[in-house]
Amino acid sequence: MRQLKSKIATLLIFCASLNGNCFAQYESYKLGLGIKTERFIEPLQRHAYSIALRKGFYASGYIEQRGVNIKVSVISPDGKLLISQDKQKNINAPEPLAFGVKMDGVYTIEVIPAVGHVIETEIDRNGFIWDGERRVPYETINQPGVYSILLNSTTKEESIEGGIDEIFSHYNNKNYPGAAVGVVKNGEIVYEKGYGLANAEYNIPISPSTVFHIASVSKQFAAFALVHLHYQGELSLDDNIIKYIPELQIPQNITIRQMLTHTSGLRDQWILLALAGWRMDDVITQNQLLNIIYRQKELNFHPGERYSYSNTNYTLAAEIIERVSGKDLRQWTIENIFDPLGMNSTFFYNDHEELVRNRAYSYDDRSGELKKSNLNFANMGATSLFTTVHDFSKWLVNFEEMKVGNKEIFEMLTTKGVLNDGEKSHYALGVVVRDYKGYLIYNHSGVDAGYRSYMMYFPEERLGVIVLSNLASCNTVSLAKRTADLYLGIEDKPMDSDQKRAKEKSPYDEIMSELEEESLVQFTGRYYSSELETQYSLYVHNGKLLARHKKLEDVEFLPIGGDVFKGTYWVFDKVEFERDDKGAVIGFRVTNGGVVRQLFVKD
Repeated sequence: MRQLKSKIATLLIFCASLNGNCFAQYESYKLGLGIKTERFIEPLQRHAYSIALRKGFYASGYIEQRGVNIKVSVISPDGKLLISQDKQKNINAPEPLAFGVKMDGVYTIEVIPAVGHVIETEIDRNGFIWDGERRVPYETINQPGVYSILLNSTTKEESIEGGIDEIFSHYNNKNYPGAAVGVVKNGEIVYEKGYGLANAEYNIPISPSTVFHIASVSKQFAAFALVHLHYQGELSLDDNIIKYIPELQIPQNITIRQMLTHTSGLRDQWILLALAGWRMDDVITQNQLLNIIYRQKELNFHPGERYSYSNTNYTLAAEIIERVSGKDLRQWTIENIFDPLGMNSTFFYNDHEELVRNRAYSYDDRSGELKKSNLNFANMGATSLFTTVHDFSKWLVNFEEMKVGNKEIFEMLTTKGVLNDGEKSHYALGVVVRDYKGYLIYNHSGVDAGYRSYMMYFPEERLGVIVLSNLASCNTVSLAKRTADLYLGIEDKPMDSDQKRAKEKSPYDEIMSELEEESLVQFTGRYYSSELETQYSLYVHNGKLLARHKKLEDVEFLPIGGDVFKGTYWVFDKVEFERDDKGAVIGFRVTNGGVVRQLFVKD
């Protein structure tokens, strides 16, 4: 045993000297086309598969990850690195693999375990996970697990359309949810196609006319409406929002422009709901959101001080549009955007019971099993636009043609936000403005339940791409960028074949040793938030400090140090207790990705 420990220690020291680029075991195998191969792999192992391929063909397949994140590299017969990727970091979702075969010979496919993403649900008994725009950080992990690899070969198509089919080949599955893509170039729709299933229970395929929920890609339409009203003189983007929404209790002045550029400091509505005991698959109406927003009395920061993405901004945008124009966001956008552009299947979905023809349903396979991912939103502004790739492509064309809007409106829409100190943000009004491989682009992503969306428009190249998906593990950002690269003539450059190994991190690394029960008793009692109209009862059981809420499983508060704790339900990322002059506990404040120092007062 001592000899074994000594060898392990020597190996670890050797690995450290190589900056972590060390593999204890290199194993070689042969891979056959169309034959699914499954193996167990551990950190510090590297598996290499050799496979003979013919020039002119296209190899595509996937690596099914079950409890382990895999980085994959492909090496050509002449030793050149063709691919080095880790596009799907979730440890229970498939990593797509595709490459063109440019010479006859034996290709090598190397797989190694890499630091991946997992959301810890064993400690968090509530177990309902949000991500993406909900800003729940994935925890990083590098652990052993099982993977399977499958590779097929087809005749390579030289056309751009064939290249897009190759990019989406993993989702071209008659038995699984997938995606749709639309491309516009020089003012015309040049490509649109669907892959996979819109409804996995009834095997209904996705097409360019399939209707998707596009989450936060919706925001640009609320922004356009406010800019349009500004241009017509019905409001000013520099107006204080209190002028239109006097129900707000925030003492600081916030302009409409700061709201649209996410520099308002307003707390995020989804985080507020979570702290109040809501789930994201609850029915959530516009009025319910407004009620909790109106009760907030503090900001995360002074308006204009910094950028911080908050969905609250765009729910309030929808409310201002209705109060100024007399029409709700759904009606206004249909009359002023969608009908004029012929976007006949596009509208804001503000009734969760409304029937929608050709709708894509939402799915999630990141647990290792395909499941429904329910969404019952009845709110709009920050999210909830329903559209198709065919319809949205017309909107992308409008960035150039401006059939609705004009040059001044689109210049305002795409002007970056400016902070109080003069620094520019990357976020404009409902769209992000940034550089992509040397090209100017406007873009935005969207994440709700199992829906994923991404749009990008290149104004100088007159090129636009929209990708919509109903599968949570689908990387629409990568799919859209790879599609755009085809039209721009950009080839993927592989990463360095040796990836620096990040230190494994547990979400609870900073937790101290357990406190004595006597030390925990001082924190017990009932704590109430008037802003959330919700209460938590803290009590000690078996030496643990627990928080009880009527709609949640009990949450454990784990000690960080002093009066600071971390909850096992993710919204309690930081819990800091407050004391009076005599040292008695009088309340606690909660901080996380969307809320800073939310107050709960002890009864």
